[in-house]
Amino acid sequence: MKKLLIVLICLVVVCAAGLPIANGIIMERTIKSAVEENNSNAAKAGTGLRVKILDYNRGLFSSRVKWCIENPGGFPGSDTSQLVLETHGTHGFLSVNSQTSFGENPWYMQWVNTRLNGKDPLSIQTRFSLAGTMGSTIHLDAFSIEDKGKQIDIHTLNLDVSTGNGFETLNAKGRWEGLSQGSEFVMGPVTFTSDLHQLTDMIWAGENTCLLAQLRINDGKSNSVDLSGLTLNFDTSASEDKKTMAMAMDFHVDRIELGGKPLSDWAAALKLKQMDTASFEQVILLYSNMMTQAGQRLEKTGGNSGDFQKILQDEMARNTPQLVSALNGLLKKGLGMEITGLDIDLPEGTVTGGLDLSLKKNLDPSKLFILAMQPDMVFSFFDLDAELSLPYALADGIPNLTEPLFPGMATGFFVIKGDLLSLDMHIKEEKLFLNGNQVVLNQ
Repeated sequence: MKKLLIVLICLVVVCAAGLPIANGIIMERTIKSAVEENNSNAAKAGTGLRVKILDYNRGLFSSRVKWCIENPGGFPGSDTSQLVLETHGTHGFLSVNSQTSFGENPWYMQWVNTRLNGKDPLSIQTRFSLAGTMGSTIHLDAFSIEDKGKQIDIHTLNLDVSTGNGFETLNAKGRWEGLSQGSEFVMGPVTFTSDLHQLTDMIWAGENTCLLAQLRINDGKSNSVDLSGLTLNFDTSASEDKKTMAMAMDFHVDRIELGGKPLSDWAAALKLKQMDTASFEQVILLYSNMMTQAGQRLEKTGGNSGDFQKILQDEMARNTPQLVSALNGLLKKGLGMEITGLDIDLPEGTVTGGLDLSLKKNLDPSKLFILAMQPDMVFSFFDLDAELSLPYALADGIPNLTEPLFPGMATGFFVIKGDLLSLDMHIKEEKLFLNGNQVVLNQ
């Protein structure tokens, strides 16, 4: 019995002693898997952003990793194309705790030494667990910088990010105290949360929330803006078979002051529904690829920002077949858009309304030319209910809003009701009705 007990104790000791080594191996696998997945997705999207491991030194009880984020076009606002990070990890019995720094970047350390008296405000700590999960805590100390003779105060940031095994889930929560430039510009605090899971390689489903306590702009040159209590909610969900998805966003502002005039709540909700998941992902990839290619062409030719639109149009023309294919996948029965709860208080009055637009059957984009020649056929494809009311004073001096634009209209888009302009538009029995009157397009 004693011998068995001694053997068991020895086994426990050996296993316990091996846990730090095992955790070091798990940390390496987790980091390399994350790098591989990031680069794979970046390649699909056609972006030049890559993560590269420069040196990985894994010991028995500690690890040192030197890696970098590469962007051939350079990072915005800088002349550098590479961001180097160094991570030092200590292997524990249940996890690996690491610290990541930007100290290997000369430009960053020069900024810290010359602008912040040598005190690095950024701290990144990460925990790698035996279960293959990873959690990071990012902290940014408050600091001040000077720009064009004006002091800008950057306030404290705290952010916690965790991923599940295989990087299929992501949770984040944080609070940023904001930034300010005297009394001219004040923003914050900002709190935010994310609870996401990977739907496809490029699409994450779940909930995001953001709360902005205050935004105040008063530069003395234009009307001041003072906003408080902004709440943004963004939700992406999918059907059980993941073939279709919906995206919903709503916002609410507790109080806003424009030009010194206080106004009441602002609110609205937008929803895109019944989107084909594969086609939506194709649109994301095409958009990312076109933007990347246009940016690279602009850089090679040495053009200015005014040339970017022409280059982007060329890229869109070059990708027309792929765009038509993606649209053909999106324009399916059930695709729709809803706007609800629109309630915007302005100095001239209140804007209210709603919209519900959806496809009744599949719409082939190659037939859009035919529909343009016979516009009344469009009404057989859509269900529509739309209402909008806005202050007459807001549109004063724009007669086209209340006057018929062509013979088939009995009224303008809006009719005058007291001190309001009102729009009421519906499609019924494949006919369009505007403010109670049928609109006839084929005349």
